Amino acid sequence: MVIEAASVRQCVVAAPRCFHWSLGLTLGVLLSAVVLACPAAVRGQAASRPVPGNPAAFDLDATERALYDASRKAPRHAPTRAALGEWLASRGQVKSGAVLLEEARLFGGDARTIGLRLAAYYAWLRDWPSLVALPLSPLSAAERARAQALVDRVGGVTGEDSTVVAFAPLEVGALGRLPLVLGIDTLWGEVDPQETGIVLPGLGRGAGLVEVTGEDQRGMLGILREGALGALTLRQVPVRLDAALGVGRARLGFDVFAQLAPTVDGRAGTATLRRPGRTAARAGAVALPMLLGFPGVRLVPRPGDAPVVITSPAGRAALRGRVWTVDVRRGVIWAEPAR
Repeated sequence: MVIEAASVRQCVVAAPRCFHWSLGLTLGVLLSAVVLACPAAVRGQAASRPVPGNPAAFDLDATERALYDASRKAPRHAPTRAALGEWLASRGQVKSGAVLLEEARLFGGDARTIGLRLAAYYAWLRDWPSLVALPLSPLSAAERARAQALVDRVGGVTGEDSTVVAFAPLEVGALGRLPLVLGIDTLWGEVDPQETGIVLPGLGRGAGLVEVTGEDQRGMLGILREGALGALTLRQVPVRLDAALGVGRARLGFDVFAQLAPTVDGRAGTATLRRPGRTAARAGAVALPMLLGFPGVRLVPRPGDAPVVITSPAGRAALRGRVWTVDVRRGVIWAEPAR
């Protein structure tokens, strides 16, 4: 389908609603915003055929095509550019999404509004220089101090190509928990899609491995110099301290978990973590589209379904009893047939 020029002009007028609505919201809302804000450009293309009992469903591939088409027709229109950038980031192409938002800012987009999203993308990418240099930064003084401290440090993951660790699925709250080793201490790290970085219960665990860089309304912030997940070592990871966490508990943000291309086998009680952060397409597995919200994660349980929160009953049901693998590069979770 070729979008007519008149349709693009209508989208250009309406698109600011699409961009501003999507900021800080889940990507399920972005799908709705695209269709509502740019009806002429995407009508019949972004919306899927009606699904019985699910009128909110959308065709993700068609939505992406519509966003690309609109951006090609109006390449210097800031809201259109930004909407495409947000979409690509949500589908795992975070670096490309950040570039498009940077371009949207150059094309006249609101720097403060764009900065809210770019701050999340840079943190996901561990691009500390860009985060420190972000115009009209939304960071607190403590967050900025932590990012500045990380600029000249070598972080990342070292160790074996892959490792298998214990993984206990959870039915409430986090997706599951796995052992995080800090020095001589072992904590149960709960994989929480609503978190970023690592949340620790306090300085009493892993003493000497956490450098405190400041404090804001969310608590004390710092840097974990080194922590281990099986045979993998995580270095220079941003952390927050939460005294409300029980002894022996921690929380792992989805950014930390997903960067290891994990394969979870709930029945076996294991997770395979990969240092390169990549995995091949899983033969025989179903690719469930994944939408990153920075924070938050949604997935599409079946073709035509509306995205659901991964920790919702529908999200958990889509993964329960299956071996599943997070593949950020392809924007999917591979779910093997239930056993």
